[in-house]
Amino acid sequence: MEKGRKIFWGVLFILGAAALLIGRLGYLEGFSFWRVLISIGLVGVLVDGIVHRNFTTILFSLAFLIIVYDKLLGLEAITPWPVLGAALLGSIGLTMIFPSKKNLINKMENDWNSKVDAEIVDGMTGEEIALSAKFGEAVKYITSKELGKVKVESAFASLTVYFDNAQLKNGTASVFVNNSFASTVLYIPADWRVELHVSNTLGATQEKGHSNPMGTNVLSIYGDVAFGALEIRYV
Repeated sequence: MEKGRKIFWGVLFILGAAALLIGRLGYLEGFSFWRVLISIGLVGVLVDGIVHRNFTTILFSLAFLIIVYDKLLGLEAITPWPVLGAALLGSIGLTMIFPSKKNLINKMENDWNSKVDAEIVDGMTGEEIALSAKFGEAVKYITSKELGKVKVESAFASLTVYFDNAQLKNGTASVFVNNSFASTVLYIPADWRVELHVSNTLGATQEKGHSNPMGTNVLSIYGDVAFGALEIRYV
C-alpha cells in the first residue's frame, strides 16, 4: 500500500511539473500555475480520503476545491466560511453516523466495541485495548502485562496515552492510530524499538527523543493523521 501511495503522489507531482511548463507556453489561459498545482494536491488528498473512507479529508478537500474555483462555478456566495463550516459539520455528522472506517486501521485490527469516556483518567489492562477521545481532553494509562494491540481514536480532541507501565506480549505489540483534527501524544519507553508506519494527510507526525534500535521490545505504530498531529515522546 505504501508503495502505491508513493507512486500515486509521484504521478501528481509529475502532472504539476507538466502544468508548470504548459502554463508558461500559454495553453492554460485563465488557469494560473498555482491554481492548477493546488488543485492537483487537493485532488490527491481527496482520493486518499476516499480510499481510506475519511469523511473529514473528503469534505474539506472538496470545500477547498470549491473555494479555489468559486468564481468559475458561480459559488462565491458560499465561500469561504460557509463551505468550510458545512465541511466541518458534515464531517462531525458522518463520523458519528459511520464511526467505523475501512482504512488501514480496520484492515489490521480486530473488531473492538469497547469505548472509553474521553474525560476519565484510568488504568487499562488486557491484551487488546480500545481508547477514544472526541471533543475533549483525555489522559490514559496502559498497565497491561501482556499488551498486544491498542486502538487509539481521537477526533476534535486532545489525547495522551502512557505506555511506560505496560509490558508487551511476547515482546511485540501494535498501535493503530486514527487522528482527525486532533492532537495525540504517546509516551513510550525509550528502551523499546519503535517502527512507524503512519500516513499524514495535511497532518504531522513527530518524535521527541529516540527509541532503541536494538531494543528487544518492538512496538509498531500504524494509522492515519488527518488535519492533526501525532507526537511520540520517549521516556
